[in-house]
Amino acid sequence: MEMPDLSHIDTHQLPESLQSLIECIGIENAYKLTHAYGGRPKYIPKHRERTRLVDVLPVDALDSLIKRFSGMALEIPKVDHFQRQIRNLQIQQESANGCSRSLLADKYGLSLRQIGNIRRQH
Repeated sequence: MEMPDLSHIDTHQLPESLQSLIECIGIENAYKLTHAYGGRPKYIPKHRERTRLVDVLPVDALDSLIKRFSGMALEIPKVDHFQRQIRNLQIQQESANGCSRSLLADKYGLSLRQIGNIRRQH
């Protein structure tokens, strides 16, 4: 998995559950977790040896997750929340560089109205 540039993500626009994960384990690790398990519940055990999360998260992030959520089944948000913001930022950048709405709509599979709305968010 290639890690996208998450430096321009506005975490305040993300769901509260995802904001909570970011606060606990950081934005890059939250992205990894949503990429691996998004849209599904994931049980957080009391000991890291009892989970496959060690394959996704570094030990310090996993320990933070366990400290805060051990014994709970977390509903992991979908990675779409990150991907939508990344896409919208790309659309805004390409628009600022002179790409037309119709070209952007074709490229991203969106309507002209959606492209206009995304452009106005900037």
